[in-house]
Amino acid sequence: MEHRTGRRKPESDIVYSDAPAIIEQETFDRVQASLKARNPRVTPSRVITGPILLTGLAVCATCGGAMTLRTGTSHRGDIYKYYTCSTHARQGKTRCKGRSIRMDKLDTLVTQHLSERLFQPPRLTELLTALASRRADKAAAAEGRAALLRRN
Repeated sequence: MEHRTGRRKPESDIVYSDAPAIIEQETFDRVQASLKARNPRVTPSRVITGPILLTGLAVCATCGGAMTLRTGTSHRGDIYKYYTCSTHARQGKTRCKGRSIRMDKLDTLVTQHLSERLFQPPRLTELLTALASRRADKAAAAEGRAALLRRN
């Protein structure tokens, strides 16, 4: 394609050349998936970088809608934060009865559950061993590619 006009060049002007792959197809596919997932046109940046722990993860048990931030202030001026059903907030009680839970309570429940189930020493040992093995395999593969390139 000609970049100025957007028209396709004649077939006689196109030069084809085989070239070795710089990276493995699996690595390329993983990076492309990561770029697609982080694309702000697909996932808003506030979901990725926002200060709310469970943004995009917490869902309403009644309707399955997303739980969003809602704040409240007491008569003394204390500010409270809640996860509340966005379907109820947007469409009213006819769509969902509207569940709410204090943000600090749900965040604490989730992090405690994760720490009790996932972050136990035997599990961490298994995860870190697998990670170290994968890193060693990748380093060996990279060294092999570098040696091959040095020979050529």
